[in-house]
Amino acid sequence: MDCVFNKTVEIRFYDCDSQKRAKVSTINKLIADIAGIGYAAAGMTHQWLWDHGYVFLLSKVSIHFDRMPVADETITVSTWERGNKGASFLRDFEIFDGSDKKLIDARTEWILVNPESRQIIRPSSFEGIRATLPERQADAPDCKRLKLTEGSFSGERQVRYSDLDGNGHVYNAVYADISVDILPPSLREKRLQTYQINFIHEAKMGDTLSLYTAVDGNTATIKGCIAEKDSFICKLSYI
Repeated sequence: MDCVFNKTVEIRFYDCDSQKRAKVSTINKLIADIAGIGYAAAGMTHQWLWDHGYVFLLSKVSIHFDRMPVADETITVSTWERGNKGASFLRDFEIFDGSDKKLIDARTEWILVNPESRQIIRPSSFEGIRATLPERQADAPDCKRLKLTEGSFSGERQVRYSDLDGNGHVYNAVYADISVDILPPSLREKRLQTYQINFIHEAKMGDTLSLYTAVDGNTATIKGCIAEKDSFICKLSYI
C-alpha cells in the first residue's frame, strides 16, 4: 500500500469566483474528495466504511496558498496520512501545477464516528489498513482550535436542502462559501494566504446559523452558531 496518493484534476470555470480563481470551497472540496478517493483506491470505499460502521468527518482544516489555481488549469493533488493525535486522524496535502510547482499546502484532522450513533471511534479500533508517513509534513500552519470572543453580528443563514451531503448535514466546503459571502468586499479582492476552519457542531436541515465576524487588518474570523452552540469557526488571512 503506497503512502502517498496522487490525483490529477482540472479546475473548471464553475469552480471559480468572479476573478476566475478557484474558490476556497473548491479547494476544500478537493481535499475532502481526494481523501475519500485515496481510501477507496486502498479498498476502503464509502460503502466499505459504512458497512463497518464508519464515517470520516473533517474536524479541522488549515491551508496555506502560494497561488490559487485558476480556471482550466490542471493540477495534481498529493495526499498522505501522518498518523493520529488522540482521536484524530492526521492527513496532509500538497497541490502542484502542471510544471510541478507547489501551489498549496494543507493539513487536516478527521474523526471517525459511527454513522448512526455519532459515537467517536478511536484510531486504534479502526479495522482498515493504514499506511502512514509521519516524517513528511505539509508546509501549512498546524490545525489549531480557533476562538472568536468578540464579533459583530453579521446576519443569519438558514440551512438549505442543497447544502446537505450524504451524511445528512451541511457539507464541509459549504461553510467556506458562507464565510466568504459575508466578508468585506475589500478583503475578497485580495489574495488569500491562509484559510483555517474548525467544524464543531453539525448543522442540519431546518437549522439557522447566526453569523459573527471580526476583522483585524487583512484577517477575518467568522463564527456560526446554532442557538447558543458554536457550529463552526473559520479564519481567513489575505495579503
